[in-house]
Amino acid sequence: MSYKSLWLIFCQLVTFTVGLLFILSTLKPFWFESVIDKLELGNSEKVHLKFSNRSITQEKGKDENPNYKFGFSEAAITAMPSVVHILSKQNNTLSMHPFFSDPMFERFFFDFESVLRNNKKPGYQSLGSGVVVANGGFVMTNYHVIKEATELEVALAGGEKKPAKIVGIDPETDLAVLKVSDGTIPNIVFAMPNQINIGDFVLAIGNPFGVGQTVTQGIVSAVERDSLNLHTFENFIQTDAAINPGNSGGALVNGAGELIGINTAIYSQTGGNIGIGFAIPIETVTFVLTKILNEGKVSRGFVGIQPADISNEYSGKVGESNTYVRSVLKNSPAYRAGVRPGDIILSIADFQIKNSKHFLKTVANLDPFSQTKLKLKRGEETIEVGISISERPIFN
Repeated sequence: MSYKSLWLIFCQLVTFTVGLLFILSTLKPFWFESVIDKLELGNSEKVHLKFSNRSITQEKGKDENPNYKFGFSEAAITAMPSVVHILSKQNNTLSMHPFFSDPMFERFFFDFESVLRNNKKPGYQSLGSGVVVANGGFVMTNYHVIKEATELEVALAGGEKKPAKIVGIDPETDLAVLKVSDGTIPNIVFAMPNQINIGDFVLAIGNPFGVGQTVTQGIVSAVERDSLNLHTFENFIQTDAAINPGNSGGALVNGAGELIGINTAIYSQTGGNIGIGFAIPIETVTFVLTKILNEGKVSRGFVGIQPADISNEYSGKVGESNTYVRSVLKNSPAYRAGVRPGDIILSIADFQIKNSKHFLKTVANLDPFSQTKLKLKRGEETIEVGISISERPIFN
């Protein structure tokens, strides 16, 4: 037999053996457990792998977590101690809009009134969730969670209850800041602003239906949702992570356990989750928190213009802007500057205006009592007027 024939047989045997090992390691990995029973990983002593049941145990140093876990357990473990349960006493009688008692409504929608009425008991009642956002025991939650409360308690992740008081509110974003008497509660880590992408995995942490702290998982379905008409200033993150009654005010975190939003609302005809939930993004949370802690309130700019969007039929005929002045509040900064209904809004403070909501947000972010320029189009003429920014009135 020639060397060429022997070499060919050898190559075929090697190829067959490698292929067989690959197939077996894929389909029957536990057969090879003894081969990789002990590995050195960094400063770890020993690592024991069990592929069959996907459990991995590590013998590590005393200061390290002894269990390596799949999924988002590390993110949950990181964030959960900073998520609390909010309870309150309310001395008001539950009132419902007449619409909820309409027979037509009851045929197609969930009977909220009976549920709320049956859950009305004396003492502290479960309201929702909150997130410890700053050292010293500062907790962020939704305004609607604590709106009717006369006394507040916060239940920590371990079950211990602490009294809490309201530090500040912002009804126009549905946010509120509380302070817990215990300042040793760990505060959550904030994610970097503007780092959220559609498709990112997220966890929703809260206390749905008062059953206890619960974690659900989903993805970011959309960002910058601003047409829900829930709040004056909207910029929601949409997620399919399960958010149910009681989750309001809880945390929406990324895969590292960092806060990216405060859970606030769901779209549902039954009161239960159908995969369309909304959270207030970290940028808004940071803005409101900073304002309340530094100033005791949320102050925003105001010029007294009610803007409106130009219909699609005419939007292309007025240039880049899509917004006009519907009305001007008498004696407001815009009124004193000579702004007229019908003027096309081009820019304010050098910010090009995209639509009416963008105009309101841009004005709100301007410092009250400052001076700026408002550029308008009136007929065929482009004009620029100086305008004083006043402080936006509080709307509850």
